[in-house]
Amino acid sequence: MKLTRITKLKLRVFRDFAWPKGLHPFARFNLIYGWNGCGKTTLAWLLSHIERKVVLNEGDVELEFDGPNRVKGTAFSSATLPQVRVFNRDFINSTLAKTNGIAPIYFFGKDSVEKLAQVEELKKELADIQDELRKAEAKKRSAEKDLDDFCVAKAKLIKELLTTANNPSYISYDKRRFKLAVAALDTQSAAAAMLTDDEKARLRSQKDAQPKPNIDKIAAPAIDLGALTREVDALISRSVVAQTLDELTSNSRLAAWVQEGLVLHSGEHASDTCRFCLQPFQTTRRTALEAHFNDAFARFQQELDVLLKKLKSSKQALGSLSLPDVSRFYESLASDALASSQKVSEACAEVQTAIDALIACVAEKRDQPFAPAPAATKVRGSTPPSLTGAVAELNAIIEKHNQISAQFKASVDEACKKLEASYVAEAQAEFAERSDAVKTAAAALEAVNTKFRIVQERIEELERDILEHHRAADELTAELRAYLGRDELRFETKGNGYALTRNGEYVAHLSEGERTAIAFLYFLKSLQDKSFDLKNGIVVIDDPVSSLDDNALFSAFGYMKERTKEAGQLFIFTHNFSFFRLVKSWFRYLPGKERSVRYFQLRSRRHTDGSRSSELGRLDPLLERYESEYQYLFKRVYEEAHRDDVVELEHHYGLPNVARRLLEAFLAFRFPEMSGELYRRLERVSFDNAKKTRILRLLNTYSHAGAISDPEHDLSLLAETQPVLRDVLELMEAVDKDHYDGLIKAVTRSSAEEQGEA
Repeated sequence: MKLTRITKLKLRVFRDFAWPKGLHPFARFNLIYGWNGCGKTTLAWLLSHIERKVVLNEGDVELEFDGPNRVKGTAFSSATLPQVRVFNRDFINSTLAKTNGIAPIYFFGKDSVEKLAQVEELKKELADIQDELRKAEAKKRSAEKDLDDFCVAKAKLIKELLTTANNPSYISYDKRRFKLAVAALDTQSAAAAMLTDDEKARLRSQKDAQPKPNIDKIAAPAIDLGALTREVDALISRSVVAQTLDELTSNSRLAAWVQEGLVLHSGEHASDTCRFCLQPFQTTRRTALEAHFNDAFARFQQELDVLLKKLKSSKQALGSLSLPDVSRFYESLASDALASSQKVSEACAEVQTAIDALIACVAEKRDQPFAPAPAATKVRGSTPPSLTGAVAELNAIIEKHNQISAQFKASVDEACKKLEASYVAEAQAEFAERSDAVKTAAAALEAVNTKFRIVQERIEELERDILEHHRAADELTAELRAYLGRDELRFETKGNGYALTRNGEYVAHLSEGERTAIAFLYFLKSLQDKSFDLKNGIVVIDDPVSSLDDNALFSAFGYMKERTKEAGQLFIFTHNFSFFRLVKSWFRYLPGKERSVRYFQLRSRRHTDGSRSSELGRLDPLLERYESEYQYLFKRVYEEAHRDDVVELEHHYGLPNVARRLLEAFLAFRFPEMSGELYRRLERVSFDNAKKTRILRLLNTYSHAGAISDPEHDLSLLAETQPVLRDVLELMEAVDKDHYDGLIKAVTRSSAEEQGEA
């Protein structure tokens, strides 16, 4: 069960959101990008209500699951919903205690002197029980050996007395068969089975008769040659619709080589350069080859291969048909058996020849799929004789042979069974006595084992209480090292909680990034709980890399990717563009990404009353296409600088920050040797000084590195936003016109794509 749409959302910054008509639904993997204040926290908080199955009485919310199923926020506690796990700021605050380390990640035991003393006493008791155990095991082994030796001796005697050429089944008679037979007897049935000496002598003479053994009937392979022929005719008469290339149609070996090469330059091996000659792989050539080897061609070739395997399997079944040697038959049946066997062999050979002809037809069609093929019925020729009839004739002769042997075998079997029953019955009393001794020893051993297990389990229970959290501390330290890419932070057990050390010194306070990292580790670990079905659940992650440096960011991403890649549905919210780029790169190479991956963007705007509202839409094509935010920032500045409609002054609040980030990136690349404040780089630019001053004045007043706060400055200055944005664009064009023109082209193409999607 997956979340497909947010059909209605009136909640906090989402003043009146409805799912846009042209917006694709959520997929299995979803990346949602947005700057601070655009609603990421609200969406994660909303989904946490599903996780906790808590009614959402605030606002007006309706979610769509698996297409037609819509659930309102007021029904979250009672509706059938998927399992959800949400990582957000609330999760961090509830997971990481302020002074005592982490809230229960593991079950912490009591490391007490009393429990240690109990363990020591129980270990002494366990040592005494082990002595009892060794004695009980020795007594049981002795009783079992006595019984086993008795059974072996009796089985050997019966085997020697009853083994005969007429009844070879007793060659493998062993103690197991003897035990099964004697265990089925009681005193009364044993007395009834015993024979006199005269009866035994008569039965021994009867068992030594010399009949010929039975012969197993043969089973003809179920091969319908007519059906195979019709199947071959139906397939080779088909034609493949494709834009064929003459040089491949006329040369089957070349076609197979080119087809394999095309596969090796597509999909995960995609390349625009020929891996054979290292020359450019032209688009026109690729298109022509793909038209030649289209899906219909591939399916047709696959069907031919399947039919070839079926034909070869039928031929192999004929070749594996084994016929009984004529010498095994009674003399009166030998000549008939020889003639019938020859008929079966001839029929097999002719059917194999016919199948070979069919194989040749299919192989020729596979090698030359575009050439006309003759009908298989014409190639195969005349219909071979019936193999089934020949086998039936031979089996009839075998049946006559077995009927002759049946009288001998029945009498021998009956004599052997009566003799075996008598020998077993004679040993029944001794067997019962030894079996009782084994049962008594086993019961005594089980009683000691039970006592041992009870004490051992109690010791293990106490040791888990004492030591469980020590192992957890080591494990958590290792995971934190893998997550952050450094190992200065370590966990130590302290009472029932944890103490943190940094480079051996106790840590009094954690940074925001460290708090987030530790809580996120616990979150990822919780995804492995038995109570959560990861492959069918929904995982929601809101900005898990807050305040991490670039090195730690990459390690954290890799750790998250490994733990969430099997999620039934994944939502990742972030405002961190570096993290966004890593996740986007991961999603880009997922198998079936066209169906399983979706990108979204949260956008925020201000209203005339000073409030904000957020909207969820498609990710801007520039953010999806490029590996930096630079093109998207330029697009925002360019569109706002050239808009003709009248907007409220509040609309401009975020634009100085966008312009500053764009200008800083542009000048950093233009003057890479310089660092420091924006004005120092602007001094290097040959541009109108008055305009540079106006740019600096607006950007320094209304922007900073993060998000935009509420207005605290002169609104008359903010009203100059649009002219200043045009000044910024003019400056960029003056400094590097080729660069500026390239950005204009990218923006134009992006806008056209957005209009086409709309």
